[in-house]
Amino acid sequence: MNKQKVGIDGCNITSEIYVEILQHTTNIDIVACTDESLSKAISMKNKYDIPQVMTRSKMYKDKKIDYIIKL
Repeated sequence: MNKQKVGIDGCNITSEIYVEILQHTTNIDIVACTDESLSKAISMKNKYDIPQVMTRSKMYKDKKIDYIIKL
């Protein structure tokens, strides 16, 4: 089964819980995160080894991302 590529929109305490759970799900790969606060997005990227931080508009236009979880 192919892994589904997921973006996280919103880097807060709730999204951290989701990321921790999703990282243990075998068919999901978190590929990017975004937040209105760039520092929060960078912090989440570094803490959870997420490959990249994107702007919100870029994330929603990215055809390589299968799903976006808005938190």
